[in-house]
Amino acid sequence: MQKHRLLVADDHPAFLTKLVLLLTSNFDVVATATDGNAVLDLIRRYAPDLVILDLDMPGLNGIEVTRELAKSSKDPPVLICSIITDPDVVEAARQAGALAYVFKTRIEQDLILASKSVLQGKPFPLPASH
Repeated sequence: MQKHRLLVADDHPAFLTKLVLLLTSNFDVVATATDGNAVLDLIRRYAPDLVILDLDMPGLNGIEVTRELAKSSKDPPVLICSIITDPDVVEAARQAGALAYVFKTRIEQDLILASKSVLQGKPFPLPASH
């Protein structure tokens, strides 16, 4: 069975590596980026099934990239990862079109589940912030 194709973006190289390592057992990570502007170019080039974005990146941030992608029905769904647990920020990400928001402190527990949920077109429920 062919694995879903993912694009992963985070401006911290060590965390980007961690994300890719977590995801590769279940998915095919076809591209990575460290800034929001590169994400849009890579999506056009690789046509991933899902985009996993850091919230705070140089260039376009995760919410701005999500807004751009939401303008087209053929663009992939978005999952945002962040250390920010502020409910207003989480809501802003959802309003922009993100189907999931995973706190970086829960990445090992939630990233694969959230990714699978989004790939099925279902929003991923958020854990209570701590």
